[in-house]
Amino acid sequence: MSWFSRQFVFMGSILALWIDLPDTASAQSASTLRPDSNGYQKVVAPFLKRYCLKCHQKGIEDNEFRVDSSLENNFLKPVAKGKWGEIVNVLNGHEMPPDGERKPTTTEVAKVVDWITSQMVKAELANRDSAIVLRRLNRAEYRNTIRDLIGLDFDTSGFPQDPPAGGFDNNGGALTLSPLHLELYLEAARKILDKALVQTNAPPTLKWRIQPDSGDSDRNRVVYDGQRMIVNGGKNKVENGFKVIHHANWDKKLNARDFRMPHAGNYIIRIRAAGKVPARTAVVASAKLALQHRMDRQNRKNPRGAKWTKQQFERDLKHFQTDSMYDYGFPRLKFTQHLGGQPKVLAELDIDAPLSKPQIYEFQGFFSTQKAGVTIEYAYDIPRVLENFWMQTGDQFARPELYVDWIELEGPYYVSWPPPSHKLIMGSIKANPHNERQAATEIISRMMSRAYRRPVTQQEIDSKLKLFRQVRKDASSFIEAIKTPLTAILVSPHFLYLTEAPRTMTTGSSSQSTSRKLNDYELASRLSYFLWSSMPDEELMEVAKNKKLSQSSELTKQVDRMLADPKAGALTKNFAGQWLGLREVGANPPAADLYPRYDRHLEISIVKESEAFFAEILQNDLNVMNLVKSDFVVINERLARFYGISGVKGDHFRKVSVPAGVHRGGIVTQASVLTITSNGTRTSPVKRGTWVMKNLLGIDPGLPVANVGDIAPKVPGIDKATVRKRLEIHRELPQCARCHNKIDPLGFALENFNAAGEWRVQEGFGYKGRIGPNDPKIDASASMPDGTRFTGVDGLRNSLMKQETLFLKCLSGKMLTYALGRELGIADNPTIDLAVTEMKKNNYTLRSLIKFVVLSEPFQSK
Repeated sequence: MSWFSRQFVFMGSILALWIDLPDTASAQSASTLRPDSNGYQKVVAPFLKRYCLKCHQKGIEDNEFRVDSSLENNFLKPVAKGKWGEIVNVLNGHEMPPDGERKPTTTEVAKVVDWITSQMVKAELANRDSAIVLRRLNRAEYRNTIRDLIGLDFDTSGFPQDPPAGGFDNNGGALTLSPLHLELYLEAARKILDKALVQTNAPPTLKWRIQPDSGDSDRNRVVYDGQRMIVNGGKNKVENGFKVIHHANWDKKLNARDFRMPHAGNYIIRIRAAGKVPARTAVVASAKLALQHRMDRQNRKNPRGAKWTKQQFERDLKHFQTDSMYDYGFPRLKFTQHLGGQPKVLAELDIDAPLSKPQIYEFQGFFSTQKAGVTIEYAYDIPRVLENFWMQTGDQFARPELYVDWIELEGPYYVSWPPPSHKLIMGSIKANPHNERQAATEIISRMMSRAYRRPVTQQEIDSKLKLFRQVRKDASSFIEAIKTPLTAILVSPHFLYLTEAPRTMTTGSSSQSTSRKLNDYELASRLSYFLWSSMPDEELMEVAKNKKLSQSSELTKQVDRMLADPKAGALTKNFAGQWLGLREVGANPPAADLYPRYDRHLEISIVKESEAFFAEILQNDLNVMNLVKSDFVVINERLARFYGISGVKGDHFRKVSVPAGVHRGGIVTQASVLTITSNGTRTSPVKRGTWVMKNLLGIDPGLPVANVGDIAPKVPGIDKATVRKRLEIHRELPQCARCHNKIDPLGFALENFNAAGEWRVQEGFGYKGRIGPNDPKIDASASMPDGTRFTGVDGLRNSLMKQETLFLKCLSGKMLTYALGRELGIADNPTIDLAVTEMKKNNYTLRSLIKFVVLSEPFQSK
């Protein structure tokens, strides 16, 4: 059989597998829900005619929302249902009818809202019964599942980005499958198996110690195992064998390149390094010399200006004496691998070892046999401002210095041989088994049950054995042949999807799917992908096998065990990361010239802060209201310098009490949230207010009115207006005021934080946003949507604490959406209310919320 024939056989088997899959992603039958015409005519129509039709009907200018005949009494239609939902929102929010118009009584509003709500619930339940959606693994889940199934860390960044729905990218309704996906899954399966399975003895280990002080140009070649590698230590001085890097520049990098690893695999990378951190006195002394030299030069050119150059000298010197940016941290190193021409940062770390006691820093990286290189760069940023940009790259200026002795590459590194990935697939079976059919049967049945996350039938096993037999005739070895059925398993919908077959009821000649309880294996998968974003482990599968997982006591026991596992970090990263919008950090970063204190290290740190803060509350069973307001932060040294908190050393994150006068604590004060709710050049109270409403209060402010545009540029003095003044002008437009009157005040409360999340008391209009003595002070007076007045972020946090139930409902809704992998509707409101009650009874912990969700009927049902 030729290679093309084997491919034809393989693809044919894959196509048959997908064709045979039950079509559970499509509607099973038409819903029997009929419109409630009687209730509409008796309750709703008279209300709309009396209070709404005056403005909301055909022919009324400046009113796109109509409640006349165009508003259908059909809640199964998404557009109509959306309009009815908006009516409920404006009635509940007392936004309509507007001031000056006749107002309905509370009883009248309640009857209309109750009727609309009941119809929406019926429609949602009907639609949910008739449309069971298979949920595909998203990129993070696929990567984690391959890690636990095969023992390899597979990079999924080449897969298409998963679209979010309902705020999360694990929503089954949005996780579609394209032909491109199938091609990429097939290619990925082959790469994974080629890397996981081995047929030879362990490759020999090499150990190269690269001395960057051996040369400072690309002409310097050093021979390692017959390869003439370029070793370039850059234009850096040498002290006692150490290359000393004073600042970042293209000619300051240390690099070794133009080599190939003889064998692909994971390599251990070691760097012997140290750092020198100058004290403030040294910084001031070095700056004073540079400033004195500049002043003397200026005075020689223009003696008459000596008075002003003296003033500039004293003013700039004071900057170095007082600015916190010169309370330096440890020098920072960035290590980049170049493989096949593609750069990849393998590590960014603080070098905290003193020069008197250098340390060896160690991490790992994968090298193929492609042409490769490695680079070390200086990565400690000092903000470039008017006072220092011209001097800070001079070697005489005191700043943290990085000392590098050597770089060592050792590998390929394996914990054991054959590697764990090989053992996870092959078990104890040898690469050339005596009884190949028996070996193939054992491998296929074990891999299928683990990959499909359930017991498999003999028919399923036989289909893969047939595939193995078809390709074995022409395959060069048993290993090469077994890869084909294993590839089929990894591109199967039973692996790529969380398959939960519907239960159908037959009535006459038609069948209709109905809701049912998940079996133990389905529940195990739903639980593991909720908490771990990965497949169930052996213990969870064993409990499911014994049919104990559906027992509440066992289920809560497993939740505690799984939350204690490091894999629970996926819940923080994927749930909290998407709820708080952490994936947006860096998408539109603060402009470097306007916010020079924002750098790469800070950007990494602000994301980790929010993750570490959420994890602290989860793992230590703290009150979830700490998310709104806390007396502590979870920070590293870089963030401590940015927030103005002293006494924090090192790059690791730890819980720190908030000192007096520092306005931090709670997620609204975290730089991650504050930067993503800005626009890169200035703050955005609109974005910030919208974020607070949607993510903390669970209130949807609605979509912006179409074709409104920005503030008219012809407004006199708009270029010097504060952000608050700009928005006040914007709210003068009637079509904008309705939403912005609710949104903007919440954002005004956060105006003391600039677009980089740094605290300020004035809004700057000087050069590059500098704050001058006469610039306006921040007006952070604000109000809640209900009209409650307060001032600043402290007032905002206190006001949000009083909205405890709203926040708990919002958090519960977010958690339930993530856990179920679908958007919520009005029919889910009772479950959310019960979740809030459960949290209040159990010390307001995230653990109690998670346990409630796991034990709830929606989580355990399909």
